[in-house]
Amino acid sequence: MTKLNTPEKLGLGLYLAVVTLVAGLPVLLGFFAPLWFPHAGGPKMGVLPWSPLLAIAFILVIVVLGEISDRIVLKVFTSASKIAVQALQTLLTFIAMLGCYWLVMTTYQSALIAAATATLGYVLLSPLINRLDAKAPRNDV
Repeated sequence: MTKLNTPEKLGLGLYLAVVTLVAGLPVLLGFFAPLWFPHAGGPKMGVLPWSPLLAIAFILVIVVLGEISDRIVLKVFTSASKIAVQALQTLLTFIAMLGCYWLVMTTYQSALIAAATATLGYVLLSPLINRLDAKAPRNDV
């Protein structure tokens, strides 16, 4: 591995910060979405200060469950169209998010709003996330 000079370190750090923000923004918005609907309930007492750390944990859970479900879906539905497979993967991601948010919300309705907001955020930001992933620096070893 080559040593990076200061501007390269700063650029790589900025790039990693942008990727982390874009990947975590939909999950973080999910925590605050039920607050816009006061009749739906909201996060349990004391959860909001922990929302950035919980967002990281939720992302890890969603990534692991997403990889498992992706492999199962691609193995079972080998001849299905790409759009159908992606729709099923999005539905499974929504279910995983709903389970995560159900742990920290006061009502099922607030968990449903949070999961729908986060899933919609991922659907809208997935082209940007994929573009950032394609431009990511790779190790040449």
